[in-house]
Amino acid sequence: MNVFKFGGASVKDAAAVKNAGEILKLHSNEQLVVVISAMGKVTNALEKIVDAYINQTGEATTLLDELKKYHLEILSGLFADSKHEVYNKLNNFLVEIEWVLEETPREYDFVYDQIVSFGELISTTIVSEWLNDNGITNQWLDVRDCLITDNTYREGKIDWEVSTNLFQSRLNDIFKQSNIVITQGFIGSTTENFSITLGREGSDYTA
Repeated sequence: MNVFKFGGASVKDAAAVKNAGEILKLHSNEQLVVVISAMGKVTNALEKIVDAYINQTGEATTLLDELKKYHLEILSGLFADSKHEVYNKLNNFLVEIEWVLEETPREYDFVYDQIVSFGELISTTIVSEWLNDNGITNQWLDVRDCLITDNTYREGKIDWEVSTNLFQSRLNDIFKQSNIVITQGFIGSTTENFSITLGREGSDYTA
């Protein structure tokens, strides 16, 4: 098994996603785990949404709309069919962010991880869908099902024994169906099933 990691600049727009696909196509006969960051500067954009929400400046919804437009532009460059299922998946992620924004703010680090983690979930979903549409068969894996940490939000400490066992079990099952696994860097899950991030450069750490 090989592990590939694509940073945000590697998937910042439709052309970059297609280029990543060309790279993966060269290795499609190998067993790969592909770790992908949020697209472009999306993490920074999500951080601004968190700040607006915590400080109740009234800008959070506007900033979320800008984030949606950015991802829709990428989708339009990748998927000819505007009714493709990927549009529904993007919308569902954005609705989940809206749900967080409708609640009374909690402590910053917790809120940060619940919102910022969507960057990687969205990017990997888009890449996975495009690859499957273009003959590069893969399975999307929610890394939060396998990478388990303590409750140190924004700097999750990995439970290596539990995470190792979960990864080995899931990957063994997936590799029976597909050579390529697409998953998220930077994020994981607490034992209470809350999203958590691993700190800056967390996608490198994930890989």
